[in-house]
Amino acid sequence: MFGIDLMTSVYEGKVNINKFINKLPIGSCEICPALGEDAAVISLDKESKYILVHSDPITEASLEPGYLSVVVACNDINMKGGYCKWISTTILLPRLEDLDRVIDGIKEACNILKCSVIGGHTEVTSTVKSPIVVTTAFSTVNKYLSYRNVKEGDYIVQVSSIGIEGAWILATEFKELLINRGIKKEIIENIRKNYKYEIIDQIKAEKIWEYSKAMHDITDGGIWQSLYEISNALNRKLIVYKENIIIREEIREIVNRLGINPYLFISSGSFIVITDKPEAILNTIKESAIIGKVGEEREAEVFVSGEGKINEDDLHEELARFESSYNEWRQR
Repeated sequence: MFGIDLMTSVYEGKVNINKFINKLPIGSCEICPALGEDAAVISLDKESKYILVHSDPITEASLEPGYLSVVVACNDINMKGGYCKWISTTILLPRLEDLDRVIDGIKEACNILKCSVIGGHTEVTSTVKSPIVVTTAFSTVNKYLSYRNVKEGDYIVQVSSIGIEGAWILATEFKELLINRGIKKEIIENIRKNYKYEIIDQIKAEKIWEYSKAMHDITDGGIWQSLYEISNALNRKLIVYKENIIIREEIREIVNRLGINPYLFISSGSFIVITDKPEAILNTIKESAIIGKVGEEREAEVFVSGEGKINEDDLHEELARFESSYNEWRQR
């Protein structure tokens, strides 16, 4: 964010922070972002024993990269049992005209999550074709969720339908294609309007932290990728009941019409909880379900009813595959 003045989008280099600093929720810092300040300083309260830190890049979303960057980074902070408090964001732009929508998205997400911008960097560079936004999120806690607390027989609970983020991206960026494939306009508009805010985990996660041993956000690669990662983190076998996995009918219709595997579909807004109190979670979150259990075997393996073992070679992101195939078809 800190640098020289940029008078035209033809110029490449750092963008003067004074061009956008007043649009952002700056605060909760002893030394905050300003022209000439090289780093932020934040003070910690006496009760905070641990700092939670996570970074995530947004490299593909063309319409709302600023919003998504903040939300997905903060989601992973929530998965450790903390509120997102601060963010630092690096913005790389192909042209200056892209800046306002990125900043507006960051501001919107921060206002919803009640977190503050404490630093970052912004520049225009011809080395990128679309905006790339990388957000690092921070929090402080006196306790956190950890796989170390998980035991044999604990339950695997899914919170919210898979495919929320992917469906929102498709409804936002491929509206006409969905209409041509027979998806009703009212379904598309509902997804465009509402799913954007359902991508946020914090509102749901905070309600069930007390019942949770560990959490994992379902992002790139979908629920199969997330379960595979959990199994490896635990070094335990997971038994998964595919028939219990939650997928909304409108999402199922979209993925079926487009030939997308929903279990490998980017799904921020949905997450996995490992718990020994599953009923408390089901009673708290309406859209939740028990989808499996932690096995006794000390080996990293995910066994899915009706599917068998999930193999690493089978894991990929369906949205990226779809976009690549669609773009190849358009160029013919």
